[in-house]
Amino acid sequence: MTDTGTAPGDHPPDRGHLPPVTYGVRLVGRTGVTNPSGAGLERHICDLAAHGDRAFLTAYREPTCERTGAYVIDISDPRAPGEIPGAFMETTRGNYVGEGPGVIEMDNEHFSGVLFIHGNEIYAQAHAPDPTGPRQRGGINIWDITDPENARLLTAHAGDYTEVDGSPLDQAVEVYYVFPWTNDLTGRTYVALVTVKVTTDICIMDITDPREPRVVNLLDLRVPPFGVAQESPPGLDSVFAHAVEVRRRGDRYIMGATYWDGGYVLLDVTDPTPGNVSMIAQSVYADVDEERAKQGERVPPEGNAEHCALSPDTRFLVGADENYEAVRLVGRITSGPGAGLEFSAAWSPDTAPVDDVHGISGTPVFVGSGCPGTVPAGRGIALMEREASLLTAGSNPGCSFQEKLDAIAAAGYSAGIVFNRQGPDALHQYPTSAKGPIPLIFVNRLTGLRLLGVTDVTEETAGSTATPVEPDVPSIDLRPVFNGWGYLRLFRTDVPADGPAVLEQIDTYAIPESQDPKYATGFGDLSASHVAIDPDRPLVYATFYSGGLRVLSYGDDGLREVGSYCEPGVDFLGVVVHKIGGKTHVLVTDRNYGLYVFEV
Repeated sequence: MTDTGTAPGDHPPDRGHLPPVTYGVRLVGRTGVTNPSGAGLERHICDLAAHGDRAFLTAYREPTCERTGAYVIDISDPRAPGEIPGAFMETTRGNYVGEGPGVIEMDNEHFSGVLFIHGNEIYAQAHAPDPTGPRQRGGINIWDITDPENARLLTAHAGDYTEVDGSPLDQAVEVYYVFPWTNDLTGRTYVALVTVKVTTDICIMDITDPREPRVVNLLDLRVPPFGVAQESPPGLDSVFAHAVEVRRRGDRYIMGATYWDGGYVLLDVTDPTPGNVSMIAQSVYADVDEERAKQGERVPPEGNAEHCALSPDTRFLVGADENYEAVRLVGRITSGPGAGLEFSAAWSPDTAPVDDVHGISGTPVFVGSGCPGTVPAGRGIALMEREASLLTAGSNPGCSFQEKLDAIAAAGYSAGIVFNRQGPDALHQYPTSAKGPIPLIFVNRLTGLRLLGVTDVTEETAGSTATPVEPDVPSIDLRPVFNGWGYLRLFRTDVPADGPAVLEQIDTYAIPESQDPKYATGFGDLSASHVAIDPDRPLVYATFYSGGLRVLSYGDDGLREVGSYCEPGVDFLGVVVHKIGGKTHVLVTDRNYGLYVFEV
């Protein structure tokens, strides 16, 4: 077993860790990688793909977003995997590569060989090596990896070059997940891109000629003819695409898509051109969170459909709800006309916690954008507005969440609340990636306007209501409520030869510690992250960050854990099932280390 660099177990945990356990699965090899920037490996690795005797690990934006891209790992001997020196596929400076890379073999008149495809997100944090460096990139990169040790970049930054109103952009929209497939009925090869665009966030490109990819469709599942959003229970407001995969079922090609608070969706993409994609099934979140109900609590579901996998026969779908906040922040307005109104908020995990000791209460001070040079000295809570997208705001994009946090901390404030901008994503609410010594909270625009004293705003009008020039800010009280970490869902699917399909939830599964309040902090993230399904056996492999790898059987009788691997310091995210020498292996990425190889 190769151990390049420092093994995860050698990293001291924050304050504790889950007990080590191994059963039903065997670690056969692992290898670390070398960050080409020399900045270390803390949260540096993200996801992976594999082909033949090579695995490809994406390099995320941490620690400094220098020289990100993808590592090439030799897995020909799964007992001794190792990074191939000099084979790193580097993306353009100012971009980083995250989840959902894809590998596909092609053989047509335009190209014969193997492609590796990854998305490009744009790094705009204040502590980037050159925060004013190139940002006009995004989109996807397509590499020829027929000879993986000498990969050739065929296409850079292909993708959607249109603004939400259809006007042209001079850069591609950022992409954070891709999935390629070939329609064997037509011979055309496509790739689905999940983008940060707040409207048509699923882009489908024809890459039959990978040197000349072209957009063939842009999909927004929130609007007709799809209409994914759920009206109840309350709080399921952040509706956007996150991950996709495509499987063939007879003469149909079925896309499974996660749509965060919109749940899980099945689309017919046999013909992916406009007017021919149909939604054939969607999930519905119950009124009560199922895993909290097992603990005797009746609370609304968190949503957060993050990742999914269809079984080889498309009879089942396993989904991962990624709730990376074990507590739900519940606030209440305590003065003024809106006194008594409650709201929810998202905490940014890399900032100071909001807990029973460090609740947030008082009257916020509205500091506008909160950008550097604009924040007056003060104390207590700084209330800030999120500006237009860094991608589409032209020469005046405002500043990043990190810059806001740094600015208010330097000005003397003890906490910050950012509310969302005007526009179609006004009701979205999610934690930011900012890091700092004081709490940073994010709320949707409806809440933000109410925190500015606007009393007649509604969900329907929040996105178009301007920020008041002279707000009358009320006092608030914000406290944590334990909500548990994210967990798995199992759906029974029935995909007929044509027409609508079925997507019926039959079970949920959470690791026990994830629903115990004493594991809310200090034990790493314990949420479900990614899932992969065995091609030959009714087994699903799921990563749970510091909760390790879990192996579960699935079927009509539900989900049952049959294997587990967890050791102190692990931080598992990506997972794929891959045959090496004809034998099935499970490949897993550790965010702080590299690659693990398992047998079941």
